[in-house]
Amino acid sequence: MPRKLEAVLDKISQGKPPAVLLIGGSSEYLAEQAFHQLRDAIAAQQPGIAIESFEPGTELAAILDSYRTMSLFGGARMLVIPEVNAFVSAKELASLYDKATSDWKSAKTDRKRATSAAKLLHVLGLAGVDLEMTDRAISDSLGVSLDAILTDMLAFCRTTGKKATRGEDDAALLMEAVARGGAKGTILVLRTGDIPKESATVELIDKHGAVIVCDMRREDFSAVLDRSITDLAAEASVKFEQSALARLRQRLGIERILADKFSKDVPELRGILSEAERLITLAGNGGRVTPQMIDAEVATVEGGARYEFGSLFTEGKVLEAIAKLRDLIAQARREDPKMPLDMQYGRFIFPLADEVRQMIGIVAFARMHELDLKRSMQYNRFKDTIADRLGDYLKANGLVRQRPHPFPLHKKWEAARTQSEADLFAALAALAEMEIRRKSGGMPADIALETFLLQRVRV
Repeated sequence: MPRKLEAVLDKISQGKPPAVLLIGGSSEYLAEQAFHQLRDAIAAQQPGIAIESFEPGTELAAILDSYRTMSLFGGARMLVIPEVNAFVSAKELASLYDKATSDWKSAKTDRKRATSAAKLLHVLGLAGVDLEMTDRAISDSLGVSLDAILTDMLAFCRTTGKKATRGEDDAALLMEAVARGGAKGTILVLRTGDIPKESATVELIDKHGAVIVCDMRREDFSAVLDRSITDLAAEASVKFEQSALARLRQRLGIERILADKFSKDVPELRGILSEAERLITLAGNGGRVTPQMIDAEVATVEGGARYEFGSLFTEGKVLEAIAKLRDLIAQARREDPKMPLDMQYGRFIFPLADEVRQMIGIVAFARMHELDLKRSMQYNRFKDTIADRLGDYLKANGLVRQRPHPFPLHKKWEAARTQSEADLFAALAALAEMEIRRKSGGMPADIALETFLLQRVRV
């Protein structure tokens, strides 16, 4: 079974570090923190240990050769591999390729480019192609278009002289090395992404060492966020008031996301902590982060019950949207029983129209910038490359009052992938006609609105 981080750190402090450590999970931030903690704990417990770090993209065979080779001076060694792709299956080619190209776009240093190239080389290995093939043949094998980004990445890979990794064969190499063990006094510290639940490689590493899984569940998010912000504030000698933390959660839309019982989404921890760290830096040594500072510095993610209803509609969760609509109407009738039912329902026509108008704006933005809207895009890539420009475009054209937070904006982007521009304009026209008929004695708003939603159930 995967070990708890605290238990492994305790073993290290007792001078009994595992021979091999594997750190990964769904939360990249938590995995990175655990990786650094374990690496630093081993180095602190054995001050004379020799640390050998490998660049991303280094062939696993070369790393394992070093793992099995005795140190020239016979001392303890720690081999640190910050990125291992031996657990990625061929089914994840598309997502891994998107991650590689996204990292390449945002890369500002050669080290970051080397990391991106390492991911691409692994994709090539999984697809059974190599750099000796033409760019066109490689793109065809990967099932992607040959664009400037792929061309630049392939040229960079050829310049460095590195070859495509062995893909899933790396797992076999790793299993053999772990089973036989490394040279005396050698510790292997590996970091990867998501750790598969059923993997012989992972089970073997856990048997001979320790596996740390850093997954983030919705029910754990609040406690992890509070603890992380408290630690950041303590390091900077800053007081982050609890009322300020509550205001930050509200303004970033965290409460809305966690309160949505229909959703399984977990808010992105790294982005929230980056915002908190910015506020802590602004407060300065000995300062305080207050609710007033949050109000002045952090833009609100527009939310609330009406947003949840519109968001469910946008995401294609039509039946859930109808259930949410009925809940909202019931609540509104308790608060104001004298308001006519037709008016209660009529208030929700405009939120739907806003959602449709924003998706039309997204389609127009994608066409203007020659972006392939039909292809899914990971949140981190969207946030780093598109979110700000798209938010400014929507605001400049009067489709939003202020630039939206990347998280809800990404949901709209993904929803727009499945909609044609003609369908969106038809939906907007239907909503406009519904409002006109509601005020001129036509179909009652409750029937019209639910009928409109049901007509958009995707078969």
